[in-house]
Amino acid sequence: MSKWDLSGYFKTNEEWSAKFNELNESIPELNKFKGKLGKKATLIAYLQKSKELELVLMPLYGYAHQSADLDQSNQEYAGRMQQLGLLFAKWSNATSFYESEIIALGEKKINSFLKKDNFLKDYAFSFRSLFHNQRHVLSEKEEMIFANFSPISGSIDDVYNSVYAIDRKNEVVSLSDGQERTITLSNYRSIIPELKNANDRKIVFEAAFKRFQENKNTFANIYNSVLLSLQASYKSRSFNSALEAKLYSHNIPLEVFNNLKNVVYENTNLVKRYLELRKKALKISDYHTWDRFIELAYSSKKYDYQEAKEIFFEAIKLMPEEYIEAQKSALEDGYVDVQSADTKRTGAYSTHFYGYHPYILLNHDKSLDSVFTLAHEAGHSAHSIFSAKNQPYPTHGYEIFVAEIASTFNEHLLLDYLLEKSTSKKEKIALLEKAINNILSTFYRQTLFAHYEYEANELLAKGEPITADALSKIMIELYQHYYDLDITKEGPKQYVWAYIPHLFHTPFYVYQYATSFAASLKFYENIKSQVPQAYENYLSLLKSGGSDFPVTLVMKAGVDLTAKEAYLAVVHRFEELLNKLAQILEK
Repeated sequence: MSKWDLSGYFKTNEEWSAKFNELNESIPELNKFKGKLGKKATLIAYLQKSKELELVLMPLYGYAHQSADLDQSNQEYAGRMQQLGLLFAKWSNATSFYESEIIALGEKKINSFLKKDNFLKDYAFSFRSLFHNQRHVLSEKEEMIFANFSPISGSIDDVYNSVYAIDRKNEVVSLSDGQERTITLSNYRSIIPELKNANDRKIVFEAAFKRFQENKNTFANIYNSVLLSLQASYKSRSFNSALEAKLYSHNIPLEVFNNLKNVVYENTNLVKRYLELRKKALKISDYHTWDRFIELAYSSKKYDYQEAKEIFFEAIKLMPEEYIEAQKSALEDGYVDVQSADTKRTGAYSTHFYGYHPYILLNHDKSLDSVFTLAHEAGHSAHSIFSAKNQPYPTHGYEIFVAEIASTFNEHLLLDYLLEKSTSKKEKIALLEKAINNILSTFYRQTLFAHYEYEANELLAKGEPITADALSKIMIELYQHYYDLDITKEGPKQYVWAYIPHLFHTPFYVYQYATSFAASLKFYENIKSQVPQAYENYLSLLKSGGSDFPVTLVMKAGVDLTAKEAYLAVVHRFEELLNKLAQILEK
C-alpha cells in the first residue's frame, strides 16, 4: 500500500528545524528593501530575495502540514504548525510594505520597468492583479496591523480541528445482527450501504454526526468567529460584503456566483424527481438523507488501490500521451498516502509546491467512490505538473476557481469508460446512479452549501445573532427546498454546517466545485465530440497556471462561466441521465 515519502522535503525532523531557524532569521532581510523599490534594480533584488526565501518556506510548510494530516493527534506535529503560523505572521510583517509601495509607484512606472527587463516580465500578471486590487490595499501601517492579526485565523482553524477530530472519541454502536462497529467520519459512508435494516442506518449516521450535535454551540461560536473575521476584513478593505471581497481579488464577476446559485435553486425539481424514483426502486416509504448512500443496484465488489489505478489508466488510454504520462506521474509510489487511519485527516486532497512533486492524500475504502476519488485527485496533481512545467515561478500556481476543472474532467473520463464497458442491467444502473449522484454532490450539494454561506453572512450583516439554531434554520430551509426533505426528523443532520471543513477553513470555496464541474463537462463534451482544437484548448488551460484571472483563462479555453448557459447545460445533462435511469428501472 502506497505511503507518503516526505524525505523529498527533509530527511529528518532535525533538518526541518535547522532550516526553519535559518529562514526565521532571514525573513527580516526583506524589510531592508522598504522605501527603495522605486529603482528597477532594487525591485528585482527584492523579488529575487523573496523568491529565494519562499522556495525555502514551501517545503517547510509541506513537511509540517502533511505530517500533521497523517496524525492529527501528534502534538509535535501540531507544534510545528503553530511555529509556522508565527513565521507566516513574521513574513507578513516583513513584507507588508510591498503592495502599498508598488501602488504608490504607479502602474505607468512599473510597466516601464517591465519593458526593460526579462526577469520582471514573469511578474507582469502579478503586478496587473495588484493594480486591479489597489483601491482595497491599505496603507503600509494598516497592512502591518492586518499582518499582526493573521495568526488569529490560524488559531480558529486549530480550534475547529480540535473539536472536529482531535478531542473526539469515535462511537461504538450495536447493530441489529448483534455485531458492534466503531463509527468514524472516514468509514460511516461505506458502512451504511451494507446495512439492510433501516434503523441500523439511522444508528450509524447518528453516531457519526453525534459530535456535531453535542458540540453545536461550540461549532456555532467558532463559525461566528470565522464570519466576524471575514466581516472585519471586507469592511476594512472597503468591500460591500465578504462574497464581493472573495470574488473581487481574482476578478470573478458576481454574475458567476449569482447565476450559479439562481440556476440551481430554480431547477431542483429534477432532484426531487430522482429521490422519488429512488424511494420507489428501494421500496422506502420514509426517505432520509443517509439513504442516499444505498445503491439502486447494490454490489459488494471492492476495488483495492492497485486495481483502482489500473481501471483509471484504462479509462484514459485514448487520451494523448502527454496527458497519460502526467496522470501516471501523479500516482507514483511515495507520492500517494492511501490507507485511512483513526487520527489521519479525513477526505482527500492533492498538494503541490514549486520544485517538488505533487502529493495526494486518500482514505481509500475500496468502494467505487474511492476509485473516482483517485481519478479526481490525480487530475489535480497532473494539473500541477502541467502548470509547473510550462509556467515560471510567479505564475505556476493556479487559483481555486480553476482547480476543480482538471479533477472533475477525469471523473467524466472514468464514468464514460465504465459505462461503455458495462454489459449488464445491474452495472448500467449502478453507473447511471453514480453519474447522477456526481452531479448531485458536486453541482447541487456544493451550491447548497455556497447558498448557506451566503445566507449566514447575510445574517451577520443584518446584525442578527449567529447561533446553532440560526445556522441550522438556514440548512433546514435549504434542504426542504432542494430535496423536499425535513432534516429536523434526522437528529444531528441539521448540524451538517459544522461537518463541512471548507466552510470554516476556506469560506466561499465550495461554489467553485460547481462552476468547475460545469466547465469541465463542457471541455469534456467538446473533446468527446471531436470539436476542432478542443483538446489543445483544454490543455492550454492546464498549462496556463495563474497567468491571468481565472474566469479569463477558462473563457480563453472556450467556456463562459458568466452566463447561465454553462450551468443549464449541467441541468440538461442531469435530466438526460435521469430519463435513461428511469427507462432501465422500468424494464
